Amino acid sequence: ILLVTETHLIVLRKFPERRDAARVIVKRPLSSIVKITSRRRHPNLITFHYGSVTQNNDDATISDMDLFSIPNASEA
Repeated sequence: ILLVTETHLIVLRKFPERRDAARVIVKRPLSSIVKITSRRRHPNLITFHYGSVTQNNDDATISDMDLFSIPNASEA
């Protein structure tokens, strides 16, 4: 489950034995997202790149990334 709040992007994984519970897999501040990409061949796969931007906003240093499968992402 991908959850977006005002300040964070949170990834939850459901427990198979309990339908009403989930575990936080990753919690990242939205301010750390430097790029969001997808590919033409696989438009449902969205990649979030995290890192920091330099003072002149020209270059971003990518420190981590997450890949998500989002059904019908190309229609959004």
